[in-house]
Amino acid sequence: MRAFEVPGHEVLELLGYGATGEVWRARRGAELVVLRRLAGDGQQARDALAEVRRQATVVRSLTSRHLVRVKTITRVQGDDVLVLDHAACGSLEALLAERGTLTPGEVVTVLAPLAEALCQAHAHDLRHRRLSASRVLLAADGMPMLDGLGLDPLHDPKDSLDPTGVLGATADVWALGALGHRMLTGTEPGHVPELPATTPRPLADALLSALDPDPFARPRAEDLAATLLASCPAAPLTGLPEPVQLPAPPAPRLPRAVPKPLIVTAAAVAALLAVVALGWTWGARSAPATASVTRVATDWVKVVADLDQARSSAFGTGDAGLLTQVYRSGSDLLRADQAAMAQLRSRHATARGLAHRVLSAAPATATHDRVQLTVREQLSAYTLVDARGVVLERHNAGPVQQVLLVLVRDPEGSSGWRLEEVGQGA
Repeated sequence: MRAFEVPGHEVLELLGYGATGEVWRARRGAELVVLRRLAGDGQQARDALAEVRRQATVVRSLTSRHLVRVKTITRVQGDDVLVLDHAACGSLEALLAERGTLTPGEVVTVLAPLAEALCQAHAHDLRHRRLSASRVLLAADGMPMLDGLGLDPLHDPKDSLDPTGVLGATADVWALGALGHRMLTGTEPGHVPELPATTPRPLADALLSALDPDPFARPRAEDLAATLLASCPAAPLTGLPEPVQLPAPPAPRLPRAVPKPLIVTAAAVAALLAVVALGWTWGARSAPATASVTRVATDWVKVVADLDQARSSAFGTGDAGLLTQVYRSGSDLLRADQAAMAQLRSRHATARGLAHRVLSAAPATATHDRVQLTVREQLSAYTLVDARGVVLERHNAGPVQQVLLVLVRDPEGSSGWRLEEVGQGA
């Protein structure tokens, strides 16, 4: 079951929620793309989308390689969906969360290309207005790419990041300076920006000029780019995560009976709660036939409990990215959980305490990279809470039940396991 269908695309996983709606990773032919599913309807939203279409055409005409571009805009199930370039190494925000700060040479590597890209945009009367670390994505080789250019019509024009309230090109220049400050210090600039004493003087001067309280005293993006490049030698980014690869297409399998999947709709809240209560049985398939057991010295109770803990954390925090630590990439179970989390998100709710007590887990069949387990477990009591922590629903613990789980070894080559199938036990 998929959260939504986009013709010509295989929706893979939910990446998160932005101010404009959900963001998904998808496969389109032989490439990965990002789908931004827009929230909002009505004449105002339609007018904004018409302007996005116009600006997207302009962005596609720019020559800079450092821009995330809107490939197409389509309408699916009443929602507008933007198809965007994919960046294999995630966001600068994630890198900073891991490392804290970057070196001066790395700051030049990130900022100078972005300033050049904004110079082209400003020449065509385009403004970003929301440039931040989360809007800077990283390609497989660490090349920075600016996300969100051309999407400004979808936002409130008052939401500029520039504290002076300026909405013109100088607001983007200030944001570049603020980003440089964040990369060097780990913090946003205060009323009087302070940079480390080890910052090369030319680089510090360039950033402080961009952060000048007087918008008219700030340099143009073109001049800032040149000053940054001359300030100190650029250096490649280090500490990048492994690039996200295009998943291999699923291997063909022999047809077999599959129970009718559970469908979660936004209008059917009661049905949603029923699905949540089922826990592991979401999207359950028939279990494969039992074969001879290969003994493997593994604590399967702990393996299953750890997977369930990651899933519980995902539903408790609303972080759909944690689900990739639970399920095989592209599995129906992953899509089902992503869809359920999207429905909870539509209610501004999370599921607190949604977990299973694993009583036993015994292998029926096991190989090096695949195991079928017979598991006895019990769904714990849990609550649905809103963003303020107010309890919306309370649910009692479920009965002890037996299920069949199929786990596959993490394809990244680690010793971890991922859940592939769930079936009802005998």
